[in-house]
Amino acid sequence: MANNFAFRSRSFFVYLFIGLFSSGLALLFSDLAHLNPNQFLDSPLPAYSLPFIAAICILLFERLFSRYKQVGLIFVVKAYHFDEGQLHWGNLIYQFAMGLLLTWGGYAVGIVGPACYLSAVVASNLSYSARLTEGQVRLSVACGTAAAVAALFNAPLAGTVIAYELVMRRFNWRSIATIAVVAATASVISQLHGGSMLTINLPPQSFEWHGLAQFALLGMLCGVFATLLVKLIRAMPKLNRNYAVTIAASVTALAGLLNPQWLGLEPITPNGLLYWELDLGQQHLWLLARIVLTTVALAFALPGGSLGPMLVIGGILGSIIGEVIPDSADLMLVIVGMGAMFGAVFRTPWAAFLLITEQTMQVEIVIPAIVACLCASAIAKYIFRSPSLIEQQLLNAQIRLINSPVLVKEENKTLDSEQLQQS
Repeated sequence: MANNFAFRSRSFFVYLFIGLFSSGLALLFSDLAHLNPNQFLDSPLPAYSLPFIAAICILLFERLFSRYKQVGLIFVVKAYHFDEGQLHWGNLIYQFAMGLLLTWGGYAVGIVGPACYLSAVVASNLSYSARLTEGQVRLSVACGTAAAVAALFNAPLAGTVIAYELVMRRFNWRSIATIAVVAATASVISQLHGGSMLTINLPPQSFEWHGLAQFALLGMLCGVFATLLVKLIRAMPKLNRNYAVTIAASVTALAGLLNPQWLGLEPITPNGLLYWELDLGQQHLWLLARIVLTTVALAFALPGGSLGPMLVIGGILGSIIGEVIPDSADLMLVIVGMGAMFGAVFRTPWAAFLLITEQTMQVEIVIPAIVACLCASAIAKYIFRSPSLIEQQLLNAQIRLINSPVLVKEENKTLDSEQLQQS
């Protein structure tokens, strides 16, 4: 019993260290990714040149780290379900460098996915070095994911539920409790660092029940666009890697030539969306540009994040709905649209709802956010029967979650339990 207590105590402290180190690395990556490379140059480079410079560096890194190219959030999921939670340090170096190159190059990718992967690598290796059990090493990967989200957004609840909905995909209260402790630790580090990177200065809002239909409509629209994005990504042809990166760079550079503000995610923040001064036609053009750039980046498997772009697309949809519907709750529609699009694309409605709620800390947004997130996910899943973005990317990598040993074992346990109850 004493040995068992000592082991449990050691594993608890290992998970605390995972929360500390994983969140620290995620925040370091975020700080570097938000730097503007032009500020270090005497003469700033034109916006359209950045994607090509980044593309050259990307192809070089892919040759140098050819053994470690399996990075991104989908390989966190793969590690949890198929690889006993094993992730390698070489992948961390590759993901760190590639994530920075893509964001500095102006590609329509985010930093949350790479940060989750980096944190998962740290968590996996810390737990493995501490000689935890196979199940605990696997759990540490989910803990690392939760730590990254909690650190970047100061959102421990959203981080916990994302790890459950996106990575684990099965309920185990002990595992959830462990993840929650790690996420809470990361959230403390986030507060010491300055809080969420997604600063939303939403004025106090009021909610009226008769206005609920506009949020349901927004949710349904986000479900349609989420399905469209996944189908576009699935329809894109598989090309030689050099060609794929060159095309992605060319499309992104062309966008930078037409409008430098279309590059990256920095020019269009949540606060910027709240107080947009663009007419409806310009907003439609922005929406088209973001969809095209995001689709190209994700379809050609550039190792960047997809959560940030989905928040932006959802926010633009919310802004458009606010312009179209008279006397609408336009500011709340922008914020709720971010969550609805995120929830529909990743099929994580509760994590999306919690993320938006934790960012605004307003009770009035709770019911509209729940309705929109659930409607968006339901439309994508049950009406269009579209896989989530993660599931589609896993299928593109010839990985089927239905064959996961973890999920199969859990299903067998459920069947055995039902048979015992019937006998």
